[in-house]
Amino acid sequence: MKTNPDLWPEDQGLRRNSIGIEFRGNEFLGHMVAPAQSAGPRPLVLVIHNYQGLKGFDVDVAEYLARLGYVGFAIDMYGNDVPADERDFPADAAQIMPFQKQCFEAMVKLDHDHELLRSLFDCWIQTGLAQDWVDASAAPSAIGYCFGGMVVIEGVRGGLNLAGVVSFHGLLQTGEDPSASNFDAERPALKPCANNYNTDSVIVIENGAEDHLVKPENRQRFFAEMDAANVDWSFHDHAKTPHGFALPPRLGPPGKLHEAADRRSTQNMLSLFRELYPNIKQQAVSPNAAGTTIP
Repeated sequence: MKTNPDLWPEDQGLRRNSIGIEFRGNEFLGHMVAPAQSAGPRPLVLVIHNYQGLKGFDVDVAEYLARLGYVGFAIDMYGNDVPADERDFPADAAQIMPFQKQCFEAMVKLDHDHELLRSLFDCWIQTGLAQDWVDASAAPSAIGYCFGGMVVIEGVRGGLNLAGVVSFHGLLQTGEDPSASNFDAERPALKPCANNYNTDSVIVIENGAEDHLVKPENRQRFFAEMDAANVDWSFHDHAKTPHGFALPPRLGPPGKLHEAADRRSTQNMLSLFRELYPNIKQQAVSPNAAGTTIP
């Protein structure tokens, strides 16, 4: 999987492993990055991709987390529904519509079946906690981008074992992504399931104030839902910032990097992890996986 070798010049003895799972007839491959062996087991932070699927950027994020002092685990939510070599945005204009259709159909399959999404996510959590590099005594955390941001929130709704989650320009409710409206004919019926909110988890939302996918009514519904469930949350709006603000241009059109918002949202994430894992000395690492300078 193509990652960016120019982000950080020194390897620092990081450990890397690719981990496969089989789940309900589908095959998935995730990528784990951990600090050097001398660091011992560390808390797990899962990374969930945007609508394109798991790709090099997501593994770069896992490496960034490992350099901070945690175990980063970039997980795959699509499996064979979007083959691993078909997740980069096409350079050929003629391939863009088939690419979009394939990715959106894989996303809709999950975001219209809450039980399937939550169960797959939980399978990845349990797989990560079973690895020797991970401190299984600490509840893991998760971060996600766009679709992945929706997934981490859904994990809290489903009562999964998560200390905290960070959503970067993620959708606040499942099953209502208007950007997939061109593919309504392929949409299955929505299959909601009962919520069992993890009230020990902390939700941090990093949102672009100009994100067309997060409307005022979405926000108000989310705030009311989480308050009623007694879930601890914070919501950060970033001025003049679009959807995709934390994704680098090398991802293609979905990458609309806004460096100020990416920097501040990364710092908010780092603050949450210092709060959740006070016994871990968080290392200073710059840039982050998008190439943004972090003070």
